[in-house]
Amino acid sequence: MSATQYTTKHAVDELVNSYQRVPMLVIATHPDRTRIGERAALMDLHNQGNDYLSRVKPEFAKNGNVGRALLDEFISRSPIIFQREPGGRIRLKAHSTKTTVTIAGRGVQDEYIVQEKELDNGVVIGLNHRVVLLLKLLPLHDSAVDDNDVLFGISADIRAIRHRVEQLAGMTLPVMIRGAAGVGKQQAAYAIHQASNGKSRPFVSVNLAAIHDAVAEVELFGSARNETRQPGYFEQANGGTIVLEDIEDASVSVHRLLYTILQSQSVVPVGTDEALPINCRIMLTSHHDPAGIEENSILSMLIEKLSAYQLFIPPLTERREDIGLLFDYFVREQWQKLYSGRVHDVKIPGELMSQLLTFHWPGNVRQLRNVARQVVIDSREQEQLHLDPQLLSMLKPGAANGHWEEEPGVQRKPNSVSRNELLETLRSCRFELQATAKKLGISRASVYQLIQRFEGVRTAQDLSEDEIKESYELNRSDTERMMWDLQVSQIGLRRRLKSLGYDI
Repeated sequence: MSATQYTTKHAVDELVNSYQRVPMLVIATHPDRTRIGERAALMDLHNQGNDYLSRVKPEFAKNGNVGRALLDEFISRSPIIFQREPGGRIRLKAHSTKTTVTIAGRGVQDEYIVQEKELDNGVVIGLNHRVVLLLKLLPLHDSAVDDNDVLFGISADIRAIRHRVEQLAGMTLPVMIRGAAGVGKQQAAYAIHQASNGKSRPFVSVNLAAIHDAVAEVELFGSARNETRQPGYFEQANGGTIVLEDIEDASVSVHRLLYTILQSQSVVPVGTDEALPINCRIMLTSHHDPAGIEENSILSMLIEKLSAYQLFIPPLTERREDIGLLFDYFVREQWQKLYSGRVHDVKIPGELMSQLLTFHWPGNVRQLRNVARQVVIDSREQEQLHLDPQLLSMLKPGAANGHWEEEPGVQRKPNSVSRNELLETLRSCRFELQATAKKLGISRASVYQLIQRFEGVRTAQDLSEDEIKESYELNRSDTERMMWDLQVSQIGLRRRLKSLGYDI
């Protein structure tokens, strides 16, 4: 069996199975945001078939700290009763409490039945629209949270990945990191690098899909012309780590160049005859199903050479217990970037968190971070976090199509798109990215990648406040004229103007 045929998902393995799964409540949001991520095991429900939830019971904890009850004054001391029923179901009774209990996707009731399958995915429970809990079957290990950890979360999946990162850090073998777009593959590669002895050496991440065939040799191998040396990616990573992102999206020409490098274990800069030995650890990332790779192709042979170990990062919807923590972390991160020096004390409304927990997240962690950024922009002068209603409506539970899903009809690789073609297409599509992607025959994500790659191409989020102010005054608040002046989407521009308080 070739490396491309191996099963790569390993989150549910001996490490995870060594812990017994029990009904667990995880705080997704709370008026005291430091409590997000705390967990409480319903052991009486697990052992005896009955348990209770109220202002004073059970006790929630993380990082080995002493447990605390919810202690929210708006939550009743009278209990919500949990009862185990045949078939693994759980009945929630809220007859005797003044607390309004909601389960996402259902109307308000005095009783709810939760199926075992729902417990595997996680059930979102709201208490008085202030506290949101996730009820899920989880292993009985401690929930450790470290803001400085590159792989951030409390799920068993993240715990298993951290364990493997520790194992891989002391080795030099190549690693293939698999997972859907946006799950955090590059973060996993960086975590391995940071845990290794070479952490002080370079970490170079290469977007292979964005390398145009015409400049591939120079970018990968480097060049020497007129006594000017330009190091290639492999030379830049000397002594450290190079990550080859989404290798299947690279062109066949790039695949051949990489295979040549691996065969010789050296690179020859363009314009010289000098062979420079490869002296860096190589990691790959992939968001494709390995079964779809043609056997005995250059790509399959390349992956086989570089897949000494395979690491799988699960999608965000398989680890919903991480969503509250991640969202809070991203909000704090973005607030600091956008409003440095301003105190961040806004609250996360329960309705927003419930929608975040039940959305299907096609763009995974990257998409969650993008939503957090928009929330911060929209909430500049608010007492609680606010999200634009149009985007909020797209976060409905189980929505069939999310804003960030890759569009059908992707026909070409992004590295075949030149800067001029991108600019001409953006202009003909009034700088709307979805229309641009469709016209170019690439995905929306690839349009973003190209915009980041090519100098002088921007989105509305890249504009400085001074540029916006000058254009606003020059064009007398006409956003149509501002769009052509600034060369960005009118919709994105109007959203940015609104967030900055302009009258439009």
